[in-house]
Amino acid sequence: MLRDFSRAAHITAGISMTTANSSTATTDIVTDPFTQAEVSARDDIEMERVQAHLIVCVYARDAAGIRAIFAQHNADRLIGSLRKPRYFPVHEAAGSDNSAVLGALIDVLPADVLNVRDDSGRTPLMCAAEQGQLNAIHKLLASKAAVGMTDNAGCSALMRAAASGATDAVKILLGYEVYATNGDDQPMGINRQDHKGDTALMLAIRAGHYEVVRALVARGASIDIANADGEQALSLAASLGRCRVVRLLCEQPGVDLNAADHQGITAVMHATDYADRAYDPSILNLLLGYNVRTDLKDHHGCTALLRAAKGQSDVAIEHLIAGWADIHATDSEGCSALTLAVKHRNAYGLRFLSRQPGVWIDARDHRGCTPLSYAVDAGDCEIVDELIQRGASVNLLYGERNETVLALAQRSGNQRMVDLLLANGARREIPELIELAG
Repeated sequence: MLRDFSRAAHITAGISMTTANSSTATTDIVTDPFTQAEVSARDDIEMERVQAHLIVCVYARDAAGIRAIFAQHNADRLIGSLRKPRYFPVHEAAGSDNSAVLGALIDVLPADVLNVRDDSGRTPLMCAAEQGQLNAIHKLLASKAAVGMTDNAGCSALMRAAASGATDAVKILLGYEVYATNGDDQPMGINRQDHKGDTALMLAIRAGHYEVVRALVARGASIDIANADGEQALSLAASLGRCRVVRLLCEQPGVDLNAADHQGITAVMHATDYADRAYDPSILNLLLGYNVRTDLKDHHGCTALLRAAKGQSDVAIEHLIAGWADIHATDSEGCSALTLAVKHRNAYGLRFLSRQPGVWIDARDHRGCTPLSYAVDAGDCEIVDELIQRGASVNLLYGERNETVLALAQRSGNQRMVDLLLANGARREIPELIELAG
């Protein structure tokens, strides 16, 4: 809008001359179609200049100037031009904190002009809502501004207020939208969804506006609507680390704590990812306290524990195991949590998992590979030494080649790894096939 203001200030210099000539230009009887077109174009330019003058008055908070403009010009033509404006004085006025300027515009404009959209599809009511301008909201609603319109992203005034954290504006608009319906029985009001499937509740969660979330939930906003990705409000809150929101949603009757999105990811999986990423297990512990299921798998066959093993810490692993997550679960490729920790070089997770009672230190995946074989293949002597200290066998045959890890190290030319394996009892020749334990 600053760009528009600069242009407005520039072109208003010619308003007086245009005004002086306008009556002569519009009263001429023109019969030639080309001349008529020229007159129409000149009229459009004049109205654009008048709109620019209106914008200047809005920025200057000059309500009297606005009234004077409508008094000095053809009001019908000016109103008609504001239905498809170059500038958006009503939007600017609605988003400001000067109710007198907005009132001056509302007094002379019909209701349909109050619903004109700007380039983003916003109406003046949306501008007022996202800026939390309560007086402007009241004035526009009293003048029959449409509460159910949506912008180019599919957001209503309520949704814009929710996304910007304007709690009081949300409460006002809820009184108009909460029971709204349309002729096609499409979702409207409090549970309306934008083009990405997000509701006002989800937008507030994304932006971290807890008070807005609480207001929406108190008025009955649905917590089980899924967006385009299949995420519900609880999963969204867990993924973003909104601990207070997660607690609030978990307390709601009928909440589905184990709902999965289109990728099979549940709230506890999102909480696991967040715990690893932020080193903050508070949401994970909160969900575990509600006895969420830790055995569910995403579309890659991973439980929450398996996802944690692919991270870079042991914080989520520790809390999941304390919450009775299955340490022996495997993903779609047959990899255990220990194997995944090795493959993803999660040294902290590996150390914690390898110390757990009953862990299968030599568990094979569907390719017949063991945690030790993956560590040797990666050339990670530190992890290899850790696994050996925890009981991994250096003489087990693994994989499609049916070879030992020593043979793998020799084939890769890693002399340091060869020396480490030999020092821990690896044999250069295996006289007979050693059956894999576990």
